[in-house]
Amino acid sequence: MKKFLFIPLTLLFTLVANAQEIGLQLYSLRNQFKTDVPGTLKMVSDWGITKIEAKDTYGMSEADFKALLAQNELDMVSMGADFDALKEHPEKVMERAKRFGVKYVMCAWVPHEENKWAFAETKEATEVFNRAGKLMQENGITFVYHPHGYEFSAWEDGTLFDYMAQHATHFTFELDVFWAQHGGADPLALMKKYPSKFTLMHLKDMEKGVEGNHSGHEDVETNVVLGQGQIDIAGTVAEAKKLGIEYLFIEDESSRVVEQVPQSLAYLKTLNETKIGIQLYSLRNEFPKDVPGTFAKIKEWGIHYLEDGNDGTYGYPMEEYKAMIAENDLKMVSVSAPFEELKDSPETVLARAKNYGSKYVVCFWIPHNGTDFTLEDTEKAIKVFNTAGAFLAKEGVQLMYHPHGYEFRPYEGATLMDHMVKQSEHFDFEMDVYWFALPGEDPVAWLQRYPNEFKLMHLKDCEKGVGVSHTGESDVENNVVLGSGQVNISGVVAEAKKLGLEYLFIEDESSRVVDQVPKSVEYLKNLE
Repeated sequence: MKKFLFIPLTLLFTLVANAQEIGLQLYSLRNQFKTDVPGTLKMVSDWGITKIEAKDTYGMSEADFKALLAQNELDMVSMGADFDALKEHPEKVMERAKRFGVKYVMCAWVPHEENKWAFAETKEATEVFNRAGKLMQENGITFVYHPHGYEFSAWEDGTLFDYMAQHATHFTFELDVFWAQHGGADPLALMKKYPSKFTLMHLKDMEKGVEGNHSGHEDVETNVVLGQGQIDIAGTVAEAKKLGIEYLFIEDESSRVVEQVPQSLAYLKTLNETKIGIQLYSLRNEFPKDVPGTFAKIKEWGIHYLEDGNDGTYGYPMEEYKAMIAENDLKMVSVSAPFEELKDSPETVLARAKNYGSKYVVCFWIPHNGTDFTLEDTEKAIKVFNTAGAFLAKEGVQLMYHPHGYEFRPYEGATLMDHMVKQSEHFDFEMDVYWFALPGEDPVAWLQRYPNEFKLMHLKDCEKGVGVSHTGESDVENNVVLGSGQVNISGVVAEAKKLGLEYLFIEDESSRVVDQVPKSVEYLKNLE
């Protein structure tokens, strides 16, 4: 029998931030409700969830169902409603909503002939939602529509959803990240495009390899634990926090829902934690002497997350190398890729990332002539990164570029780095704070200027007194214990936490790395 992980109620408070709470769409447990309504609601409460979105009372009277909710300290904040009811009798929907005391009424489907959703249907639905939404609004309730994928069909210069969003005067939207991506949209890009239009969210992850369409239908068994599929859950949750979206409802329609929801809750909890890792290039001189011992040392330091330095497996077969990583409770979350490999063979990069189970691929260097980095080099890199990034993203792997200092040369009143950021359609960035500070840049200012562009970070400090350089080259012996040099480590770590950067990798290229890394780890712990 499989063991189920139950989340204590006290952990719920770690899932609440900036007036944002994690709830559950009760449709997830539709099969469990068929046999045991009281027991199912108790299970939801035991998971530490207090906010729910629901439509049915599962054969019970409203009074009895409300009593059970109160008994289990569950608050229905959003209620589902059928389209036809909203069209014909919106006042009845509104009265029911008031009886339950909900803040939101949600419609998740508009009836239409199979695969025949077009402008006429879009226009009618928008009109119905505006009429119903106005009535709800007058009674202190927000009406939201939950797109299901068919709305992202092309229309004029955009999609049918664009028409709905631009004409939604009395309603907003609940973004189901699964159905948006399944319909061909980028959930994160939608949130950035329409920052005031999304007021609720469904968190649902999609099995890697699933290809979407505009039908609004998919096998429910493709619903996987949050963070394990192809949806950028971490990115959308972080963006939702910035936008002030109040409730994020987990929805899991699979037969594994009872097992998966607690795991999804545990994953969401980790999004509020900053994970400290290490860039293995730091230990390039230690690994050739003793691979098992070096991994054991990393574990002793209390580090669990790794970024590989493109140094292979030091003569070990891949499976044996991976076994040593696992034996030491380590996880390779990011792999490196040389520029030429990304350009000529992105499929081998993807294979390596998938072999390790890594979420990120990082390129550390753009080839250029000596110290002369030009606009032509920049444009070439942008093209390669966007092409490779789009390819990797289809398999749920994110491409990052790690600037090395030469990118900060002037260009059109800013820098080549600014130009690269603005053209980074299918890739993001890993900030190495050392290589930002060494050319005279302020890493914190860059994080604040481009809060959505940096997803990873290298923590590396520089000995005081080292001068400004744009070459991308420096003496590795000026790498010092974090917090003892000239880089504002505490400031960048604090800003990284605000932005929700998932992994911060210590990198120390000096010959003193074995002595310095434990001290750097201790420094970071003291910051917390």
